[in-house]
Amino acid sequence: MTSRIVDSLRRLQEYIFEVGLARSVLALPAPRMLALPSSTGEEAGVNNVFAITVTEPEIEAVSRDLFASGHYSLSVQEAYKAVDKFVSDKSGELLSGTSLMDLVFSPKSPLLAWTDRISKSEQDEQMGYHRLYSGAMLGIRNPVTHEFNWIDDQEIALELLVFAQHLLRKAKAARIEAQHIVAIAKP
Repeated sequence: MTSRIVDSLRRLQEYIFEVGLARSVLALPAPRMLALPSSTGEEAGVNNVFAITVTEPEIEAVSRDLFASGHYSLSVQEAYKAVDKFVSDKSGELLSGTSLMDLVFSPKSPLLAWTDRISKSEQDEQMGYHRLYSGAMLGIRNPVTHEFNWIDDQEIALELLVFAQHLLRKAKAARIEAQHIVAIAKP
């Protein structure tokens, strides 16, 4: 009963936040959010964009409270770690980061693909997304993981979170290639 009440309060609070009556939120362990007044109305606008735009559960769950609390680097870091974990879990590979993305989305023999890569456009898509995934790990995830406050701008953080969400959705749409299914099935 208590958890239903807390969930109802959380949903009400999120709704109040989304419609702009609350200007920011604070991450808390048990109810997940607490509405706080914000110093500027502009922040409320970006937070509202976050609430409307970042909807993929794996990204939203790990980044929402951090983003709303002003921990932009950490919110981006957690989002890209979620992409990395999803790709690792889906492909069955234990690697991470750039090494994982290079193996899994390889243009020549990918473990995850979206097409049969017969036409030039299908081949270009595989190669392009291979570079996007590898580049995202190298150029976004690594700096935010290894440097303190690498991203301190709210709008840049939001853009990177939306890109992480796109990569996650694209990975969800990818299929496991037949030769990889056979390799996983062998003892």
